Amino acid sequence: MAEVKCEKHLFEDATGLCRACRRHFCDECLVYVNGSHAAPLCIPCALTAAGVRSTAARAARGGMGFGPKVAVGVASTAAAVAVVAVPALSHLR
Repeated sequence: MAEVKCEKHLFEDATGLCRACRRHFCDECLVYVNGSHAAPLCIPCALTAAGVRSTAARAARGGMGFGPKVAVGVASTAAAVAVVAVPALSHLR
């Protein structure tokens, strides 16, 4: 089986798992905020836990994800149709 690689440093072997986002990272990317006996956090999740950056973990996972993007796309399409079609059809009453 192939070695698991760091999410950020693709040529480095992963040495641990972030306890928040559950992704694999190398030693340079992990922070042991509760000592060496507790599970580590990756840097973005550690910044979020410290209150420094509230969207760090979400940004590290890739932003909004597919579901919310589809919902925004559908809503904006519906709004565009309402702006164009409703005035055009208003004369039918």
